[in-house]
Amino acid sequence: MPEPSTAAHSTPHLMVPWQAATLTPRSEPSGGGGSKLVSREDRNGHAAALVDGLETAERESAGLANETPDGFRPDGFAVRIEAARDHPLQLERLDGSGLTLMSSHPQTDERQQDALVWIPFDKVASFTQRITAFTQDTDDGNPQQAALVANMEQIQRALLEHLWQERHELPPLDDERWWELWFDPRISPTDPVAALRALAEARQWRMSDRAIHVGERLVAHVSATGNDLAVLLGTNACPVEIRTPTFAEGLYAVDRAFRVDLVEDLAQRIQPADPYAPVVCVLDTGIAQEHLLLKQALRERAYSVLPGSTPADRNGHGTQMAGLALFGDLASALEAQGPVVLGHGLESVKILDDGLAPVESPRTLAETTANAVATAEIGNGGPAPSARVFSMAVTRHSGEGENGVDGTATLWSATLDALAAGTSVAVRDDRIELIGAPDSEASRLIIVSAGNIRGHLPHQMRDDNGRLDPLLLCDLSRIEEPAQAHNVLTVGACTHLDIVPDTPLFQGYRPLVAPGGLSPFSRTSVALTNAAITKPDIVLEGGNLLVAPDDSFLDQHELLSVPTTHHDAARKMAWANATSAATAQAAALAATAMSTYPGLRAEAVRALLVHEAQWTQAMVEPGLFKKTGTPKLNKGEIMRQVIRRYGWGVPTADRIRSSASNAVTMIIQNTLVPLKRGKSGQVRLAELKLHELPWPLEQLRELAETTVDLRVTLAYMIEPNPGRRGMLGRYSYASHGLRFAIKGSTESADAFQSRLAEQAEHETDGTGNPKAFESDGRWLVGPRFRNLGSLHADIWRGSAAELADCGMLAVYPVGGWWKANKRKDRIGLPVSYALLVSLQTPEVFTDLYTPIATQLGVPVQIAPGARTGVTDGIPVQMELGW
Repeated sequence: MPEPSTAAHSTPHLMVPWQAATLTPRSEPSGGGGSKLVSREDRNGHAAALVDGLETAERESAGLANETPDGFRPDGFAVRIEAARDHPLQLERLDGSGLTLMSSHPQTDERQQDALVWIPFDKVASFTQRITAFTQDTDDGNPQQAALVANMEQIQRALLEHLWQERHELPPLDDERWWELWFDPRISPTDPVAALRALAEARQWRMSDRAIHVGERLVAHVSATGNDLAVLLGTNACPVEIRTPTFAEGLYAVDRAFRVDLVEDLAQRIQPADPYAPVVCVLDTGIAQEHLLLKQALRERAYSVLPGSTPADRNGHGTQMAGLALFGDLASALEAQGPVVLGHGLESVKILDDGLAPVESPRTLAETTANAVATAEIGNGGPAPSARVFSMAVTRHSGEGENGVDGTATLWSATLDALAAGTSVAVRDDRIELIGAPDSEASRLIIVSAGNIRGHLPHQMRDDNGRLDPLLLCDLSRIEEPAQAHNVLTVGACTHLDIVPDTPLFQGYRPLVAPGGLSPFSRTSVALTNAAITKPDIVLEGGNLLVAPDDSFLDQHELLSVPTTHHDAARKMAWANATSAATAQAAALAATAMSTYPGLRAEAVRALLVHEAQWTQAMVEPGLFKKTGTPKLNKGEIMRQVIRRYGWGVPTADRIRSSASNAVTMIIQNTLVPLKRGKSGQVRLAELKLHELPWPLEQLRELAETTVDLRVTLAYMIEPNPGRRGMLGRYSYASHGLRFAIKGSTESADAFQSRLAEQAEHETDGTGNPKAFESDGRWLVGPRFRNLGSLHADIWRGSAAELADCGMLAVYPVGGWWKANKRKDRIGLPVSYALLVSLQTPEVFTDLYTPIATQLGVPVQIAPGARTGVTDGIPVQMELGW
């Protein structure tokens, strides 16, 4: 992205180096009452039925094991335990005392909750004793082992179909297809993938070349019939889950006309970035390495992780993304006069093939993505970039009858989360391992697209009055894999393009979406109201559609798309649209942040793009706040109508680079230790951090009742736990969580600390909602809704006088699977976070920047300028100028 003039750097965002106070939660909660238990009138009969099911399963499994060759014979078997209706199982009691919880399914309208459990043959007797103990009373007169046994409805030997973890129906078992098999290394003393590979060779099944080790799971892919795979349940290669694989497949893009003279002129004016400058690494279909506009920035950093494939781009999509990732909006550079100074470079790793050659052993996108990251980081022996942002405008297309994802983790999304958290990548002959502890110094910024709506038809978006409303379709179209990953920056698309071609062919046509609205291509998470994430995080230009005069036809015209580079040497220019184009532009902005602020870690750059985004008037019409400063909509409506559609809006390069006199951003980077082991050996929350901010007290008090906005963004990286053993408490996906809170204007420092400790305890398992506080009503989103994923943002509005007494902000941990699983190698491990805080007032004559900078020892060389365009407290989106 072209660099601005020196004047634009006169008011940089302010880094806050002040040491935060470290506090320790004062006590640990005693725990809740647990789930409701079924009252069993005939306890003897209930226990006898369960034991009979267990013994039948053991007998059948022992018979299968005896038929299994010695090298593959298991030391146990899998059972399915079904819960009583509306009475969930105590999953934690099925993962200990020799038992291993393999996976579970939640209750639905069609089926009961169940759990798949691995039982070693030598532990059957002890498990039987625990079940039969239910017939006896405790000293208090209650049934023994009630929490374990009461809610069990039946026990049976697990079958292949019980391991299926997808929402759609299990495919026909007599059809040969590729299956994704998930393994838990704990249930076998031998390597389950090595055993599977030997079995596959003996039975002539096709198997992917590499397995993936992510979190606590090994994942491999096999092509066979389901009936053939059923034999695995009687071997030491028994999977704990079965899912649908996501393989790398080709994309296509629409080619447009070209203007070679403009391209050649721009090529002469480009001043490439330093060889060590940050880069955008584009993971896509390859790149046209000799393109006039890309060659100097690429510096021969083009690779392919596909066997037998060169980095060349035969498809075109990768080269289009590279042009946008380098220049942002290429039109501005083409039309400019004089030198175009670039602040970052390019890398390309080919992860998608051109579809021209058959693939005997297809590679999953999880494998190719991890391999691509490792390949880029190894490099070509030349200068290593100072920072890197990975840009991946690739999603798994929703097939017939599919609608994106339901928000739960997949192998691909979990792989991205592990990579982003700084997990090391070890590429071996037969597997890729992502199992090390997260390393904040090695964290990675990964930007992905939300996914596109394809093949628009007018009838899909007609409202009750017959008018075309593209939001109806966007709201129903769920984000696509892997956009649900917690640690990535997910990008949707908006549009400001509304030009209608001045030709007879398009007479009477009109743009489908008004400027500033959601691009009709963009998917959302509006339909994912119960998901653990909210996406997209931001939106950028993704193009528009033209509507025929009679509303019968929609047209993708290049005037409503974004110009970029073409992979064909003769054509030079192409036009791109949808969330792919938006994602590449977001990568350019991220690289701009990295070059402007070299010390920012990946989570801080991610936070900065979200923090400096703004909603357009079209997105929040007729405004979000009342004159009193309280939100007009309730929190749920704000999430549904704004956040889950547009994320936090549209970031610009100017806002990412600098603050203003009346809009100041402070950046804090810090670490805390979420967990420690207490004197009794119990794992408990360890630290919370208290940040005293360089508040401009005099200026805030002078503003008195003037409205001021406080904006806070907290970002960090979680370690994923993708196994579907139940998604609450001990088996949650996130390793830990972080939260922020601000001191109330009338709250003492001691009272604030007490409230924080109580709040941390209340959310210790990451499942409870935050307790209400008197000032929560002034937050736009509020603690209950903002604490999703691993990036939390919110806007507080009130008077300057009230805010003057709130200059203390805390970050505290809540539990996840690290705490509940008692991982010894994670206890005491510090985690990093980025905390961004902004003050903004519509009063343009007030200088908030200088007093804050003075407290931090930052010299202010010229009087900072004000930022205008604030209406109803939500800044109007200005023209994008990259």
